[in-house]
Amino acid sequence: MKLVQAPEYGTQTITPPTSDTAPVSEIVVAGLATGKFVGGAIFEAALKWHEHVLLFLTDDVPFEEGLNIYLLDANLEVVDEAHMYHMYASGVFSDLDLTQSDSIRFCFFGSGAYTLTLFPQKRFMLPVISDPIGVHRPFRFYRRFKISSRPLPETV
Repeated sequence: MKLVQAPEYGTQTITPPTSDTAPVSEIVVAGLATGKFVGGAIFEAALKWHEHVLLFLTDDVPFEEGLNIYLLDANLEVVDEAHMYHMYASGVFSDLDLTQSDSIRFCFFGSGAYTLTLFPQKRFMLPVISDPIGVHRPFRFYRRFKISSRPLPETV
């Protein structure tokens, strides 16, 4: 099944970002609060893939922006997640490309493009070394998606 936009999904910020706390948002489906919470303040995109939903949220922290990616099951439980950030680096979520059936391309940090590939079943991956620099994930040996990066071509 091809990845498609999921306009019925969104979020509303519950706890805005401060110097001491990370932002928290509640997942909203068809305008109704769900009681399910994820990290992030600014809703960027929601994509449907089979029975899963992929959410992208940014933190709304100037000069140190982070991107939070969540793969949710049909019950809105997080089955996999990734957080992209660098200290003192701003990112802008852009250039979302859904042309592949199981992959998404996007830009976040200015130096490269990222590809997120979804897996129908969980796959074994070594923690820490399986992801590009700047991608942070909970310590697990199995993943439902992989993030890879490639540098953008330099213009002269």
